[in-house]
Amino acid sequence: MTRFLTAAILVLSASAALADEGTRTWEGTWNNKKYDSKGTLKCVAKLGKDGKWTATFSGVFMTEKFTYDVTFDEKPGKKQSDLTGKATIRNQKYDWTGTIKGDTLTGSYKSNGGYFGEFVLKEVKAK
Repeated sequence: MTRFLTAAILVLSASAALADEGTRTWEGTWNNKKYDSKGTLKCVAKLGKDGKWTATFSGVFMTEKFTYDVTFDEKPGKKQSDLTGKATIRNQKYDWTGTIKGDTLTGSYKSNGGYFGEFVLKEVKAK
């Protein structure tokens, strides 16, 4: 019985580790240049089997919490990955570009409504 429980725990642990493989989390700040405002930003992203990333960005904009999802493409470069993505947030279309270099995710964004800025996030390792 003890061997069965030990084996079951090992299988479940391995399955959980495989499910989290490819998921990365970054945290830091963003700067909205339209309103000269800053805030916290978190990105949790997972690389899909199709080579595209799906990410959830969450943070605070002028005391209001936000969360939005975005899909982006990655193009490997020298010592970094170049990123491009699109999202529709509150009826505005956003384009953004960025890079993953080491443990840093940087990006810049612009909407068709005049919002633009950048962000710098550092990877948070799982504990």
